[in-house]
Amino acid sequence: MRTLLFVAVLAASTAGVAFAQAPAPPIPATVAGHWEGELVQQGQALPIRFDFVGDAAAPNGRFSAERWAVMDYPLSGLTAEGAHIRFGMGDTALDGTLAGDTLSGAFKGDDGAGTFTLRRTRARPLPYREIAVSFRNGDVVLSGTLAMPTTPGRHPAVVFSHGSGPESRWGTSRYVADRFARAGIAALVYDKRGSGQSGGDWRKAGYEDLARDLLAGMALLAARGDVDSRRIGVLGHSEGGIVTPVAARLAPDRIAFLIAEDAPAQRLRDQDLYRVGKDITAQDWSPDDKAKALADYRLFLDAASGDGPYEAFAAAAARDRDRPWFQYLGLPLKPHWVWDWYAVRAHLDTGTLWPKLRLPVLLVYGEHDQLMPVPETVRRIEDALDATGAPYTALIAPRAEHNLTVRPQPGEPFFWWRQAPGLNDALVAWVARCTAPDGACVTP
Repeated sequence: MRTLLFVAVLAASTAGVAFAQAPAPPIPATVAGHWEGELVQQGQALPIRFDFVGDAAAPNGRFSAERWAVMDYPLSGLTAEGAHIRFGMGDTALDGTLAGDTLSGAFKGDDGAGTFTLRRTRARPLPYREIAVSFRNGDVVLSGTLAMPTTPGRHPAVVFSHGSGPESRWGTSRYVADRFARAGIAALVYDKRGSGQSGGDWRKAGYEDLARDLLAGMALLAARGDVDSRRIGVLGHSEGGIVTPVAARLAPDRIAFLIAEDAPAQRLRDQDLYRVGKDITAQDWSPDDKAKALADYRLFLDAASGDGPYEAFAAAAARDRDRPWFQYLGLPLKPHWVWDWYAVRAHLDTGTLWPKLRLPVLLVYGEHDQLMPVPETVRRIEDALDATGAPYTALIAPRAEHNLTVRPQPGEPFFWWRQAPGLNDALVAWVARCTAPDGACVTP
């Protein structure tokens, strides 16, 4: 089922999503270990690393790719029949043949097909400590990974907040945490409640619950002797860009700085209408079908937010349920969990979270974000921060989408998609400057 109907698609970066996996057999000794190589599509190579070393969170191993800004993302479905090796990498299936310390073959996925070649080698040690941690918010226990610099002294730190839907610590968040740790800034990434190895259920959590999860992670760091409790900040993407200012309102004196990536700044019901309306407009449907699809989606939003009767949406669903565009939207009837989940979110105007915040803020947006009106969103948050006198910087990543990646546009030649160039360096430089002795937050 498509999940266009609610804010969950704001997570956008599948590199951060956790998927439930069935118990996996042991990794065959013939492939166990660290491998490096490349995927090749249309003559272009993508450097990539695989670690066929299983654990509870990734029983089939993990992959990392610098260009994608992905680190330690769990693999799936590893099988070995003699020299024939198959495994999954997100939505991509790889099928290869093992010859000594070389594994080569073909791959196929949603983004295309090509060949790959990997060579077994020795993994390079991390220049910081990787520490498994857990912390508690009420009855919910969160599990995470702390990337901790080994240099002496008390370090600045950043705690990551998740996008919407089920998100683990692995993928993009783990990669960005690596960048911070290499620069001497401690970074905590954790599995969202109800995801990965964390307890609880994100579908039953409000924004304050998620914000208090974040604050609990900050408390864990503040209690450490190698972290400066006065220099701990937060970073959130998409829904995390809602959770982080909520946390700052709950604990204004505890958060040293705030980074919000692709954060909405309007009533969430209106945000969803804008987002899905853009998607409907882009489809290859007749004008009449587009109008009907948007009308049905409005009825759903009205009913789910309490602005209109459920019966009107149910009648439309019964009438249109077999239409291709209705199936594309994936609008559920009660008692689907989304009805309770959405009712407590629809009326939140995220633009109201920013007034009264006085901490340093870095706003980051993708120029080609199709999920929100970027200029209006940035302007609204800037106006609120101007009123409070909070120091802030706004960065717009050229050509980047909502998940801050750059991809080929229709009619362009193929290239491997990548995270917006220079973005992570800019984040690290801004935090380093904010947490320097003079505390001056300026554009890097």
